[in-house]
Amino acid sequence: MNVMAHTNGNGHSQNHTTEQGLRVHHLANLGGLIALAGLDLEPPDYLLGALLSVAQETRRLSASERERVARLGRNKLDQRATGKRAWKSWQRAQDLHGLTLSGTQVRDIIKALGHQVPDDPTLLVLALSEALTEARV
Repeated sequence: MNVMAHTNGNGHSQNHTTEQGLRVHHLANLGGLIALAGLDLEPPDYLLGALLSVAQETRRLSASERERVARLGRNKLDQRATGKRAWKSWQRAQDLHGLTLSGTQVRDIIKALGHQVPDDPTLLVLALSEALTEARV
């Protein structure tokens, strides 16, 4: 896990891992797909309702119907030449796993990896990242 620093619009420095950056990039690409579908100007409640409706419909589609829907999407992506970026982001996202840990759990993992737990709780994620990176070597 690499930790990267960037500055947000308020001039405050923020740290995030490479994995978090990939996740943000993937979510931005999903937003681009929503825009390509012409839904980016819809109000949030309608957009979420539409996506939930599509998700429900998707579960009922046969393999051939899914292929027909995918073909519509591929044609639109090919027209916009964004297909490569969207596919690459999707493929990277398949290797990301959302994980929520308490501070106690993070401390326990750091200790189990044989590292010193920082006193400052805001440094826990960085310490865990460093411990995991060293454990991989």
